[in-house]
Amino acid sequence: MSTRTIQLITILIIFFIKLSYADTTSKWEETELQDELRFLRAELITVETASGTEESLLDAPATIVIVTAEEIKQRGYTDLSEVITDLPGFDAVIANGTSYMLAYQRGYRTPYTARTLIMFNGIVDNLLWSQEAAITRQYPLSNIKRVEVLYGPASAVYGPNAFLGIINVITHDANDVEVGKTATQINVQVGSYNSKGVDASIKGKPTQDLSFSLTGKVFKSDEADLSNQFGFLETSKFNNPKTWGPLLEIEHENRQLGSYYDPTDDYGILADLQYKGFKLGLIHWKIKEAYGPYYAADRAQNNNFWNKSSDQFSLEYRNKITESLKSHSLLLYRESRRYGYWSEAEQDWNPGMEDHSYISFTHWNSDSNSWLFKQNLEFALHKNLLISGGVKFERKELTKAYDVPGYWEPAISSSTEGGSGIGHSTDATYIPPPPPLAEMPENNLAHTRDIGGYLQAIFDVEPYRFNFGVRYDKNSIYGDVVNPRTSIIYKLSNSLTFKIFYGEAFQEPAPLQLWGGWSGRKANPDLKPEQGQTFEFVTIHQMQRFIQEFSLYQAYYKDVVKEEAENAGERDIHGFEYRAKYSFPNFIPYSSNISSYFNYTYTQVTSSMYYDHELGEWLNGDTYLGDIAAHKFNIGFNVPLGKQWNLNLRGNFVGERELYTRNPLRSQDEKLDSYFILNGVVTYHYKPFDISFKVLNMLDKDYFHPGVEAANSGNDFSQRSKGYMNSILPQPGRSLWLNLGVEF
Repeated sequence: MSTRTIQLITILIIFFIKLSYADTTSKWEETELQDELRFLRAELITVETASGTEESLLDAPATIVIVTAEEIKQRGYTDLSEVITDLPGFDAVIANGTSYMLAYQRGYRTPYTARTLIMFNGIVDNLLWSQEAAITRQYPLSNIKRVEVLYGPASAVYGPNAFLGIINVITHDANDVEVGKTATQINVQVGSYNSKGVDASIKGKPTQDLSFSLTGKVFKSDEADLSNQFGFLETSKFNNPKTWGPLLEIEHENRQLGSYYDPTDDYGILADLQYKGFKLGLIHWKIKEAYGPYYAADRAQNNNFWNKSSDQFSLEYRNKITESLKSHSLLLYRESRRYGYWSEAEQDWNPGMEDHSYISFTHWNSDSNSWLFKQNLEFALHKNLLISGGVKFERKELTKAYDVPGYWEPAISSSTEGGSGIGHSTDATYIPPPPPLAEMPENNLAHTRDIGGYLQAIFDVEPYRFNFGVRYDKNSIYGDVVNPRTSIIYKLSNSLTFKIFYGEAFQEPAPLQLWGGWSGRKANPDLKPEQGQTFEFVTIHQMQRFIQEFSLYQAYYKDVVKEEAENAGERDIHGFEYRAKYSFPNFIPYSSNISSYFNYTYTQVTSSMYYDHELGEWLNGDTYLGDIAAHKFNIGFNVPLGKQWNLNLRGNFVGERELYTRNPLRSQDEKLDSYFILNGVVTYHYKPFDISFKVLNMLDKDYFHPGVEAANSGNDFSQRSKGYMNSILPQPGRSLWLNLGVEF
């Protein structure tokens, strides 16, 4: 990290600390200030995610960052990936391929975002088969009340797979609407790369006991053309006849193979119907996206659609049995798929034929479902003692291996027609094999059962608050596990609070890696579950216009599962996070106050195994894992310009990164340069309309993200790539976006 960058960070931190002691409030501002205090006083902010019950942010036994609906609007966010990119403690990689975003929370690099849970109102929405949080552009934001992001293990309350943290999206409750009224919001977006989208919501309350909410989003884009920004994305590699042969004659989705093309066609729907204590819920979405820069062009054509879809149907019942006893019951059915087309060129291994390939154009499918029942109780045993607990039963029907007719042996195939789909680039023609049948073969299904329960006690003895929790889970495949969590909170004064946490977590191996892999060839049914332990110390300091948090944590993980579906030893991660929000008087007449935020993250990750590129194998020995920036910061300012205009600027700095130990560029001592990305939004409000103009990457910075999974293509463009995944991923330049919103 350069001296100049260190000086800049130091100046910014000193600036925010000095502002915290400035007494700049005048009497005419006092009314306006009351509205802001709720977002600058931790004891006034209510959260649900940490303990599974409502409590103030100050009392929550975890580090939690909140992004409010107002902040979403001010910053011009149109999808959750933008929200996560601006969060502390995340290394966000936009791969725009099999996964659009991979978000490594607190330095834990994994093949997918599968160790962080994505929830909507407390209901998990990770895919069943890969366990990934599929964060892209399918989720609507128009009805979001706030996003609660929890850092650290939460298995003591939420069970397996609440491993690194939780992103819990809280939506507006239709019960807040007046009886006989409806509230509607529509946002229409157009932007660069022929992008367009609609995000709309309606909620209403026909009677005192009945309410409803419906929110939907559609997003389509051609995406940025990144074909000439990395050697293994050049057009000459996409249309090389020696590599691809007769596959270049295939037309897919009205576009012939042989060039960079990366379309997106996503949509999502969230709905609920409430009657008294009952709530029927629906979450339905589908992602239809091409592969972007994810894969090397001499290995895979990127203009094939890859799809993911999810359907959830829930029935909840909340009941206040007595003044001190509350009940929450949940019955949930889930179904999720991961499927699509794949064009492959596997390098011919015969001497003298290295420029040619074994080629295939196949259709892959997985389909899984589950039934879940949960019963939670909350009992206020005493005014200072709250006991909560719950039980869970879940039955899953999971795809084992991808259903891929015509692929390499021993691929699972539901269709016996058409024979092998493996051809050669020297062939004159190629006939694609048939797609999979609608029903998954019974011999390709696994049935699992999960039971679990937890007990939690929250005890207040001023100025202390104690939280003790423990959970037991038993899986029909992995056996049983116990995960404890404990925290002590000490409120030294009205302005200074200290928190200490200890928690353990458990991550089930994803069925994708247990059985699926690539036609079962790269799967491992002997995978062990991952286990983690985290210790964290937090300080919260708040004044009238200012709140800042310091987090220092140490995490230890064992039986880490890496991209080759193997347990890869241990990881030690330690880090420091600083988060601050500040509000101060606006120098522009008739304008509300200026608000700002600053987040700094330091992360260091050590792995007990490293990849030896000369031997081509993993060996025991400590090394820096790579792909995780040691230093990052996020900064933003929101400046109202009179009563109708608003300016928002936000920037992200990512420091120099050593590349992943498996990446061939690591052996060449190549690193990713640091970068700073600035984004800006200008909004004009004229009730009931909002018009905003957003510029992403305002400075038109050329920069790269690290490759994902094995990131093993290398950068010797005179030869065939060393592996399927590109070692580095170019990112789009400046883009322009216009949003028109209306509320009525």
